[in-house]
Amino acid sequence: MTKSSFHLKRQFDPKAKIIGERIRTKRELLGFTTDELGGMIGVTGNAVTQYETGRATPKPNRFEALAVALGTNTTWLLTGNDPDELARAQTKTELEALTLLREIPLDQQALVLAAIRGMAAVKPKK
Repeated sequence: MTKSSFHLKRQFDPKAKIIGERIRTKRELLGFTTDELGGMIGVTGNAVTQYETGRATPKPNRFEALAVALGTNTTWLLTGNDPDELARAQTKTELEALTLLREIPLDQQALVLAAIRGMAAVKPKK
């Protein structure tokens, strides 16, 4: 058996396939192509396809970026469940802010967070 034929016959990890299905579902709901999502997290569209089919698993730093780009969290990507504390903590205003933040390009989100931190640090005048 040649190296390339072995590669083609590699067994898929069932857990990776389930995670990949969640990635694909979220990506399609958000209307991203694999190339667009890949660009958001610093990989190729082909790498995203590999994640979605379970042939590859994102490295931890990519996994976190993937969750952010998809507007979810790593817990949901891994298990399909949102942590209870996150679901309870979100008010209508928090949900709206989160929705708007997700519409901002990933590379500009740090600037928005810095502005929010600055505003939160200002003590209201009495």
